[in-house]
Amino acid sequence: MRPRTHHGIRIGAVGAAMMIASVLTSGCSSTRTTTAQDVTPESYSFWPLPPDEPRIQFVKSFRSSADVRKDRQSDLAKIVFGDESEQEAAIQKPYGVDLHAGKIYVCDIRRPGIEVLDLTNNQVRLVGIRGVNRLVHPVDVAVADDGTIYVADNERNAVIVFGPDERYARTIGRQGMKPVSVAVHGERLYVCDLTAQQVEIFDRASGDSVGRFGSVGDGDGEFRVPLGVDTDRQGNVYVSDMMRARVQKFTPDGEYAGGVGELGDYAGSFARPKQLAVDSEGIVYVVDSAFQNVQMFNEDFALLMSFGAAGNFPGALNLPAGIAVSDDRLDLYQNLIHPGFKARRLIAVTNQFGPAKVAIYALGEIREGWTKEQLQASSREVSAGVGENARLTPLQSTGDVEPGQQPPDESPPEEPGGTTGGSGGSRR
Repeated sequence: MRPRTHHGIRIGAVGAAMMIASVLTSGCSSTRTTTAQDVTPESYSFWPLPPDEPRIQFVKSFRSSADVRKDRQSDLAKIVFGDESEQEAAIQKPYGVDLHAGKIYVCDIRRPGIEVLDLTNNQVRLVGIRGVNRLVHPVDVAVADDGTIYVADNERNAVIVFGPDERYARTIGRQGMKPVSVAVHGERLYVCDLTAQQVEIFDRASGDSVGRFGSVGDGDGEFRVPLGVDTDRQGNVYVSDMMRARVQKFTPDGEYAGGVGELGDYAGSFARPKQLAVDSEGIVYVVDSAFQNVQMFNEDFALLMSFGAAGNFPGALNLPAGIAVSDDRLDLYQNLIHPGFKARRLIAVTNQFGPAKVAIYALGEIREGWTKEQLQASSREVSAGVGENARLTPLQSTGDVEPGQQPPDESPPEEPGGTTGGSGGSRR
């Protein structure tokens, strides 16, 4: 792995863990009620690899309505999907995802409508499946603080808006646009337009276009295939560009403010970046479907660490595409988090192949009174993902499809623009 530099300091695996530790704010101490002896060996997947301290834990994954309400699988499938079969209730080819108020919103590009996994009420609902305003090819979703849902539908060439009650509210867009990603900040809606190779800004209340930025090219502030957009707490806008293998940062009004990445096979570069997310601390998460991992950068684009990776272990990624982060409702997953690990936020990543269609991870740190050795004693062996640190010992099969293999019932991974392609990073 090629080391990165930040203000003249070389950042390796240990340095990255130290840097992310400085980003995370230290919390109040917690009284430990579970001892290391109570934890089952090899029960948890952590990143980064030893000897660094764990910062990311894989929590669980979802593949169908059964994972939300296992004890009422048949009844729930009938309620949500009518007479459709149990197989049809499964998440098929997820792309965009968002987290809000204990719900997971999933865009399935094989199915009209979006799937809402409501973990608070143990329900699964479909939104936007009926009427003249139904969704046709939803590729990304963003949920505002007030619960309003914005869905990029690149076949309807518009962003379809649903209220907090999950009912159709309005349509935002213009003729000829092809939205592939959406983000909300305050009263603004940011939309990646694949046709214009720009990011367009809309007023959420009126639906009017209030600005746009970007143009076709390879310079600062220019795009080739902008696929992902998100904002930080200050309203700065981050855009991932699959063709340029680059992430760029802009001010709220679209002035270029920096960037990171190039086509490569080392940590800090990208091969096929898809969507991205920015958390409340300013950490930028970038999904790469060729590396099959998520790389994390600070607000100055210094590489912190990566997690996920291809493999045959819980928490492995299989052609990932979408990502979302959230600080709320960690309580819904608390019984799945290592008692010695203090989770601070949740991360959702979608996989186009394999059974782990939506994978949930937690970002955090070791609790007071525990040691990294105790957590490592109950950790599975996982892969770092990129470069010389991608050391993986084969484990027993967990049912995942091996990377590079295409299941007989699934087509190649699909891009939000409607095209298909392989998992490699060569784009000429």
